[in-house]
Amino acid sequence: MGCTDAATPPEPRATVAIDAQPLSPDDRHPRRPEEVIGWRALCSCESWHGRTWLRADRFDDHAPSARVLHCSTGRLDADLSRLVLAEWDYHQLEMQALIPVRLAFEDTASAQQRLVEAVRFVRASGASWEAVARVISAPSAEAAEKRFSSWSAPGHNGAELRIP
Repeated sequence: MGCTDAATPPEPRATVAIDAQPLSPDDRHPRRPEEVIGWRALCSCESWHGRTWLRADRFDDHAPSARVLHCSTGRLDADLSRLVLAEWDYHQLEMQALIPVRLAFEDTASAQQRLVEAVRFVRASGASWEAVARVISAPSAEAAEKRFSSWSAPGHNGAELRIP
């Protein structure tokens, strides 16, 4: 284990942390080796980052179990990069496991939008709130109107959408 002088960091990249806090996007730029005080994995989803790994200049201070890595050059080699990115690997597995949830949510949002558009159409065509309530199993015409009236396009002329 050790450091490397390679110019390109691993993808996704590990980045510098200052005082164990993530850097702001404005502060993210290449650092001179002596400026690097630690590393943190960042995900391209921009909503996740790993915990900070601190840099130790002396080999005797190298303690991966304490999240301290000896790296005299400031650039991690592949073995040390894997330690920093291990949390990211778990995050990626978790995100992959959540794909069915995301897809179901997107389907639900799409279906909700289609329902709103359909209610707007039939209301503009002259259907009553009572008829809409029956179709969507709402307890009353008032409940259907309450659910959809705030989503109705104001000033819609029903004649332009009337069913022949």
